Amino acid sequence: MRYRALASQPELTQLPPPARKMLRTGVTYAGAPALRKLLLALGDLMPGDIPADADATEPTLTSYLVKALKRFQQRHGLLPNGILGAPTFAALSTPMTQRVRQIDLTLERWRWLPALDTPPIIVNIPQFQLFAFSTTADRVADIEQMPVIAGKSYRATQTPVFVGTLKYVVFHPFWDIPHSIAVHEVLPQWRGHPDYLARNHFEIVQGSTPIADQNRTPAALAGLANGTLRVRQRPGDDNALGPIKFVFPNAHEVYLHGTPAQKLFAQSRRALSHGCIRVADPVALAAYVLRNTAGDWTTQKIMATLQRSQSIQVNLAHPIQVMILYGTALATEAGPVEFFDDVYGNDQRLERLL
Repeated sequence: MRYRALASQPELTQLPPPARKMLRTGVTYAGAPALRKLLLALGDLMPGDIPADADATEPTLTSYLVKALKRFQQRHGLLPNGILGAPTFAALSTPMTQRVRQIDLTLERWRWLPALDTPPIIVNIPQFQLFAFSTTADRVADIEQMPVIAGKSYRATQTPVFVGTLKYVVFHPFWDIPHSIAVHEVLPQWRGHPDYLARNHFEIVQGSTPIADQNRTPAALAGLANGTLRVRQRPGDDNALGPIKFVFPNAHEVYLHGTPAQKLFAQSRRALSHGCIRVADPVALAAYVLRNTAGDWTTQKIMATLQRSQSIQVNLAHPIQVMILYGTALATEAGPVEFFDDVYGNDQRLERLL
């Protein structure tokens, strides 16, 4: 109801574009008074944050406005740096009618979900966030959260929306490279660089056994092209799956895993993978999923296991429901609503269907 009321004031989001590419604290901005009004209406700026002697007509990005802008950015999946740049301006000037529709469409999707009979793991793709529930109650105190990287926005690499069952964890996994990646990425590189496989710790396998001749022979090239041979990456520090893989068998061949590219988590928009979901803290997630599995899988034991080089599979005592979801609006326990970009255009498609 609150956002419907805000939508009746279209002038709130009609801000003048910044004259410069990025505006910081203390810089003149003609739209500062309008920005102040918008942030007050949204609750990102609280009346108590405004100094008593502040001039409501001052055309400057004051420190209290920037503080409120950071709150706004945090709620909209943006880097909370307090800088008024193009992505932040686009979010600020999005009409409230669109925000109402985001809420409507997300509620429609939530209506399709099965009941939470056991504590699930939920990934919200547009938010690039994972939620590991300790109970079936939706309470922040009972949920472990961590950033994730999802599939790129190209149709072929988008992370699918589905529900699966997490059954086992693999420490030091091999990366079995999908045929499409082998054909379109690995093969061209190998044809141009004879040492490409060795440099990346790749090996050619038939079934699960490495072939005897790992050289760039016509037979090996043809076998990779037609799928009779496969390529996989051996476990190691540069393995694309990181130290741990979390498997919930599904037709999409999508799973959760770590990554050696930890610096990518510093980005706010993390649609960067081929479709699988990379988690920021695989050790913490492993401790969560194995908490009821025999073997006393504490963080210390997991770290000790990772010190050894062999690949190990651990089956969960109790499988965990994994829900890969797509919602561009999210109500928080504290009250504020968070909004995220429609990275795959799924809101647009659902809008047309409805």
